[in-house]
Amino acid sequence: MIKSLKEKIRNTEKIIVNTTDVRWYKTQNNPWRPSITTILSTVLNKGIAFETWLGNQPSYKIACQERDEAAERGTAVHQACEDYLNGHPINGADSKYGDEFNKRMMSFETWVRNIKPEIVALEYSMYHPDVAFSGTCDIVAMLPKKGLSIIDIKTGSPNESHILQLTGYKLLWDTLYPEHKIRGLYGLYLKGSWISKVEPQFKEYKYIPEVLEHVVGLNKWMSKDYPKSNQGAIKTQFQLESVNEEELVL
Repeated sequence: MIKSLKEKIRNTEKIIVNTTDVRWYKTQNNPWRPSITTILSTVLNKGIAFETWLGNQPSYKIACQERDEAAERGTAVHQACEDYLNGHPINGADSKYGDEFNKRMMSFETWVRNIKPEIVALEYSMYHPDVAFSGTCDIVAMLPKKGLSIIDIKTGSPNESHILQLTGYKLLWDTLYPEHKIRGLYGLYLKGSWISKVEPQFKEYKYIPEVLEHVVGLNKWMSKDYPKSNQGAIKTQFQLESVNEEELVL
């Protein structure tokens, strides 16, 4: 099963990704679709923890700098995890993030040794013209006693948006590969602040497509990407009508 599935994945149509501002995907002769994370960031409130963090910053500029640094850290960890699973050695001494990076990688290594995932795909981009969004999941793997699963690596804390993100990934995957449906959805949280015990948090999430449908609909409404009705004719030429001098307001 795994071998045939990997062969299907290798033969999928090439996906074009636009990351100029927000992430959008398309395939040849098919329309652009926003990523599921783009939709969620547009629609959902980030929560009281984020609002508190933002309010405690000296300025919005400094908050943006800290946010971008955290995103860069997260990208470095994601890339290292992918390299690790591809069999490449990871030298944490070279990381500019120091022990924080190494603690996260120790957590990931512990997870791999404990769970023993059989990798099907890494950083797998998904697009289907019949689905209103697109996305890239971190890991697709066969997990012992769990079946085919999607695992998303996180360097932050669990958030309710993650259940919707993973739901989106499953919906895309199941549409692309209906004979190989996803059985499990998981967030893998890699902390860089533990003190004595390496303990990655591996959290299972439910599949809630009915909620995601409302979120996607709200995003379409907010972005005005919906059919317009009862719209009058639109003028394209404009010129002031001639008036008498007495009518001019000086």
